[in-house]
Amino acid sequence: MNGFPHLFAPGRVGSLELRNRLVFAATSSELADGDGFVTDDMVEFYAERARGGTGLLVVEATYVEQEGKRLHHNAMLHDDRHIPGMRRLAEAAHAAGARIAVQLNHGGRESLPEISGSLPLAPSPVPSRFTAVGEPVVPQELDLAGIRRIMRRFVEAAIRARQAGFDAVELHGAHGYLIGQFVSPEANRREDEWGGDTRRRARFFVELVQGIKQALGGDFPIICRMNGSDHIPGGLELDEAVEIAALLETAGADSVSISGGIHASRPYMIVPGMSVPRGCYVAYGAALKARLAIPVMTVGRINTPALAEEILAQGKADFICLSRALLADPFFPAKAAAGCVDRIAPCIACNECLATIHRHKGIACTVNPMVSRELEFKPLLARPATAQRVAVVGGGVAGMSAAVTAAGRGHEVHLFERDGALGGQLLLAYRPPHREELENVLRYLEREVKRLGVTLHLRHAFTPEDARELAPHAIIVATGAEAQRPRVPGVDLPHVIMGWRVIAGLEDTGRNCVIIGGGLVGMEAADYLAHRGKRVIVIARSGLLKKAVHADRVYFLDRIRDLGIEVLGHTKLCEIGPDSVEVEPPGGWRRLLKDVDSVVLCTGYTPRTEQREALAALCIPMHLVGDVLGSRKFFEAIEEGTLTAINL
Repeated sequence: MNGFPHLFAPGRVGSLELRNRLVFAATSSELADGDGFVTDDMVEFYAERARGGTGLLVVEATYVEQEGKRLHHNAMLHDDRHIPGMRRLAEAAHAAGARIAVQLNHGGRESLPEISGSLPLAPSPVPSRFTAVGEPVVPQELDLAGIRRIMRRFVEAAIRARQAGFDAVELHGAHGYLIGQFVSPEANRREDEWGGDTRRRARFFVELVQGIKQALGGDFPIICRMNGSDHIPGGLELDEAVEIAALLETAGADSVSISGGIHASRPYMIVPGMSVPRGCYVAYGAALKARLAIPVMTVGRINTPALAEEILAQGKADFICLSRALLADPFFPAKAAAGCVDRIAPCIACNECLATIHRHKGIACTVNPMVSRELEFKPLLARPATAQRVAVVGGGVAGMSAAVTAAGRGHEVHLFERDGALGGQLLLAYRPPHREELENVLRYLEREVKRLGVTLHLRHAFTPEDARELAPHAIIVATGAEAQRPRVPGVDLPHVIMGWRVIAGLEDTGRNCVIIGGGLVGMEAADYLAHRGKRVIVIARSGLLKKAVHADRVYFLDRIRDLGIEVLGHTKLCEIGPDSVEVEPPGGWRRLLKDVDSVVLCTGYTPRTEQREALAALCIPMHLVGDVLGSRKFFEAIEEGTLTAINL
């Protein structure tokens, strides 16, 4: 028994039978080509999740007309030429025992003119609350002919989906796109039959369901994705969402998939970060379950089988939608079914996946560097003809990832760490408020090091003598970096302390703290101290969080406001006194901060190069990964360690 009887019970959506209750939620992969056609990488991306045991795959938001497109590599289904590629997706899913649906979408006011080639279309001329650059674009209000045209496009796309062998379609009425704009009182200000009260705002959604049912018959399932709340003032809220869901059920919908948020909402964004509680949208599903007879799918930071099972067992949903959890580990279902929960690579809600999409690259994942590159790298994970002896020097995330990957391929791996525990910077990263999820990466890698038989050498700094004795075929150097001090007068005073020691709880900072550095570590230290009642001023030389992902930026800006943290941006540190700090804000004048109890340095890191230099003279292939090459995010460090081990 796997301990998850509800999770692995067969399920049904309309006429469609599913092998379990796990659904891969529609997730933009950015793997279609520039014209929206399915690529080989896209097929393998979905095939991997089907092989991992997911019951139903919902293919990412696929656009029904060019005018509604949002991203460069959005999938399209507005033309019959897209059917063969879509058929490849369906065949790949079916070959692995999964069922497959496609999510049909139109961006509405969220469409980008530089990508769609036209002015955004919307129910009302109300601009998006979220724009990446420039001024908000006022969309063109749809007239009746435009509404009917787009509705035909949805029906035509659904017909193509069935012709391609798909088992169902999902209508994307969540997250502030066109269908959701019609539903939302914030976006829909119309006073005709398409706006006003709940029933009229739901008309577009309802008639889409009816139109597809009329075209394809009652046995072709339609899933309606919608928000339980838009999480913005004046937007859709739960009581009205329940009423709209009931209208959709009456219209013929076979399931409702509930979510929340739009691009501009915070902290409950479309893709909630690690500061948001697990299961953040489950209450919405429970409210729908109390009203509807059709199955309800729920989503929102559900990243363990135990939580998924609990939701189902308590009757709060019929199906569990996973997105990031299946990026982190496509075999989440299979491992849970086999009782191997400890082997599931954890989603930590860091949202690096979202950041890579917005950089117009294939989607990526901090804990799984294979995402969107399955076709390229999976063959390289096979065991080599001849196993090598590999020395990994440094037990941070880069070194641990390298060791785990190399050992998984059958190499003999020795991992050397000069301190008494594995983890490196990760040992500190999970200590600030709402960063606890990061510990799960550390514990997962520790378990994998043990499971895969890596020989661990703690409190052991690897030397040339060790290399000569071990005689490795390759050395992977992952010795990391150490915190650096700025060169200013007073930096060596006793009340000047390093940020990592503060986060580790090793220093008494006193009441009034000045933090030097506006990067992620600086903001974590500020959050940590202000959360404990300290008065905090942050000195940021070049602005705040320049390299942070959007979710972290949103979180910390909100924390700055809520905790009363003062930020002096674009300000230079000049001198530190016994109880003062002198700075130079923009404009060239000086400001003296008085009554300072402690100065916390969060000014970056310098690579540790001594071991690398000592080993360089050996005639052994040497590879450098992680912070030893320069400052790295966890995403980059894990990727470098993994890919280096793959290529041994």
